Amino acid sequence: MLRTLLLVLLTGTVVFAQPQPKDPPTKDVPTADVRKFTATPAATPTPALKYELLPRLRDRTPGNAALDYHRAYLLRPSWPRDPKESTKLNETLIAWEELTVEKLPVAEVKKHLLGYSQSFRALDAAAKSDHCDWELASKISVKNIDLLLTEVQTFRELARSQKFRVRVALAENDFASAVQHIQTGIRLGKDVGEGATLIQSLVGIAITSIFLNELEQLIQRPNSPNMYWALATLPRPVLDPRSALEGEGRIFDNLFPNAKQLEKGPVTVERANLLLEEMLTAFNSMGSEINFAPGGLAVATYVALHAAGARKHLVELGWPAATVEKMPPAQAVALRAITAYRIMTDDQTKCFSLPFPEARAELAKVRERGDKLRKDSGDAIVTAFALTMPAVEKVHEAHARTNRRVAALRAIEAVRLHAAANDGKLPKSLADIKVVPVPDDPYTLKPFEYAVKDNAFTLAGLPPTRDKPHVGNNFRYEIGLKAK
Repeated sequence: MLRTLLLVLLTGTVVFAQPQPKDPPTKDVPTADVRKFTATPAATPTPALKYELLPRLRDRTPGNAALDYHRAYLLRPSWPRDPKESTKLNETLIAWEELTVEKLPVAEVKKHLLGYSQSFRALDAAAKSDHCDWELASKISVKNIDLLLTEVQTFRELARSQKFRVRVALAENDFASAVQHIQTGIRLGKDVGEGATLIQSLVGIAITSIFLNELEQLIQRPNSPNMYWALATLPRPVLDPRSALEGEGRIFDNLFPNAKQLEKGPVTVERANLLLEEMLTAFNSMGSEINFAPGGLAVATYVALHAAGARKHLVELGWPAATVEKMPPAQAVALRAITAYRIMTDDQTKCFSLPFPEARAELAKVRERGDKLRKDSGDAIVTAFALTMPAVEKVHEAHARTNRRVAALRAIEAVRLHAAANDGKLPKSLADIKVVPVPDDPYTLKPFEYAVKDNAFTLAGLPPTRDKPHVGNNFRYEIGLKAK
């Protein structure tokens, strides 16, 4: 695999930012994400937006949040240098993460968080800043792309400590503080996720998911406030993918700065050979397992092997035949790969604006066209670009799962609203809820699966048609309703 190249153009490596489910190898692997808890009826707060999940514009202050996010990371307490102490601390944090709110050792956790006071102050300031600019898109090059993963992963560590702030507030039934801390966490996820790369997009989604989990913890606390309108007023989609998708195009231009010269029209033979060699050298410098061996005879052999097919494909991809005929062979070879990349990324990008079922169908068609071109061309560069396509689909799925999660939590809160308005009685169907609109399942554009038994209900999201069920596409909430 083109491991580092695929990292640059968003492939398998960056997907680790949010693990993707695989087909279950055995019957013992769960095929559904089942969440069980008890909740109480809850009416709309007064005012309706007493609790919100992102800071209002009027509450924000001038400044670049990116500076305070980095400051928050720098001001965190140092991790123990002694290996034994480091292991012990990590084991303690993992144990706390696995505990329910009721069993959390609040005094111990608060003592641990004392060391983060300055870090939290900076994190809260970042969440209230009026904009966030990571200033990355114009700076990423072949030489520093690997540093991006290191940077974005620091924010996952901030999210971990912020999560404990939420848990302490919930344990003390301080709902106002809990919502405030969740709000800061979601703003962190959104700012990271709306950076200039799809790597940031995935990490931002992972961070946002952490705090949607904490919101779920809040919902199941006795007498917790209803968060329907807080969820309903979140942006749709929660994280805007456009900045990352457009940023990837800028990164491509940074990595191959002379590509645009080839797109302007025929160049000299010497110039074409030089630009193709630069392109192949860039691939090699990114640690590609395919050795293009640029230079002299190797480039000439590569061009001779692919020039005829490249000219044919360029015409099929929309270039005028007369213009293609005037191009030197090396230009035709390089330009086929560049044009294919531009077309594939545009065709995938447009799908992010479609409803989920339509987007999946269109993405599949785009992948088929890319696979056909890859096989027909036999060109390693075209192949490298085509191999990024499934990873972009995974990013789309990650965004869709986040939006689906928000819709499901909003539907649960609608049920709690109905119960509060009807003497604690559950609706027989989601259609019976009249106090607020109930969102449909974004995966199907139909109502979530809902059923009632005694004082409990289930709300489920089923896998898309013909997909194998797994914990990433198949969930079920089993919620008992307890009177206040």
